[in-house]
Amino acid sequence: MGVDPSDPVGMNDLLPGRATGAGTRAFADRQTCAGDHFLRPDELWLSSIALGTLRGRPGGVDDLLYRSVVDDFLGRSGNVFNTALSDRMQTSERALGHALRRAIREGVVTREEIVVVSKGGALTPDPDLAHDPVRAHHDLVTSYIDTRILDPNDVTRGHSIAPRFLLDQIARSRRNLGLETLDYYLIQEPEIHLRALGPDGFRRALSAAFEAMEAAVSKGWIAAYGLSTWDGFLLPDSDRSHLSIVDLFEVALDVGSADHHLRSIQLPYGLAMGEGSVLESQLGPDGHSRAILDSLADTGTVVFASAPLYGGRLVGHVPPFVRQAFSEAASDALAALQFVRSTAGITSAVVGMREAAHVEENMTLRSIPRADPGIPKRLFERARAGASA
Repeated sequence: MGVDPSDPVGMNDLLPGRATGAGTRAFADRQTCAGDHFLRPDELWLSSIALGTLRGRPGGVDDLLYRSVVDDFLGRSGNVFNTALSDRMQTSERALGHALRRAIREGVVTREEIVVVSKGGALTPDPDLAHDPVRAHHDLVTSYIDTRILDPNDVTRGHSIAPRFLLDQIARSRRNLGLETLDYYLIQEPEIHLRALGPDGFRRALSAAFEAMEAAVSKGWIAAYGLSTWDGFLLPDSDRSHLSIVDLFEVALDVGSADHHLRSIQLPYGLAMGEGSVLESQLGPDGHSRAILDSLADTGTVVFASAPLYGGRLVGHVPPFVRQAFSEAASDALAALQFVRSTAGITSAVVGMREAAHVEENMTLRSIPRADPGIPKRLFERARAGASA
């Protein structure tokens, strides 16, 4: 009997394995694509575009759409899947897991060839209760507070980085996806807690969270971990919600020594949000300020760019000089994606795709080399000059 996508598999039925350097290299070698479509910042080879699962309503037709595009994405040289427990109230993980296990079972791909990213930290109710706020709230209380997985004092704006809670979220994501090991597990919007806890309290909380992540690695539940942020890395260091990449790596070193598994960062980046490459928000150990992407250079960190199309709002609004700079791109969407994937330091652009036509269009970039990495900064400089004229 096949797996019911509305019912996550049991923990005893999880598919073993994880992405490997050899497996992802084998996948890349089979593809007909540009030589730089796949990058290897650390151990794994990742496609320049990742399939995201944020958009849509829980369950229903959107489940079917996400399940149907997985084979299309794999067939067009994509091997990175970026989801979250909170995406469509857990139903994105379940639909993606169903489709990936089917693809593996049918020999379309092996587990070692695909990179699965998930995230946790946002309190997420049972999807069957999502349409009723009262029942959804009751589910959160009974699932997390009554069970003492969470202390209410550890919750800020519907998020938590409490160790026991994060480990519970990893278990839920593994069950939803039906996978024994998640390749990257990202803690969502940690900057929310920085303002609430203050620098010292946040450092203690983050250290405890990283200890939980290292424990999850040792148990084989995840292969590596990281942070999925919104504006934390982009705010000036004088802001109370500013995330310092130097401080984060110091915490990882304190917790896991030189063998720590802090390997990935996700942040918004694109034509509409270019601060990651131009805003010198990060103060380095040498006393000089740099943009976050420059600060991550040569660290082996996998960087996922979220919102590269700004929720689709860039389509129809890409400036002519950007289209001209990326004349190889046949549409606004492709020009915006080419901008992102050509920026130095970006590994994969995370694009929400639940229709085959979108996969087909976006993945035409697999055959087009990334542009000169100096172009994005020059375009920002031109845009700034025009705004100040």
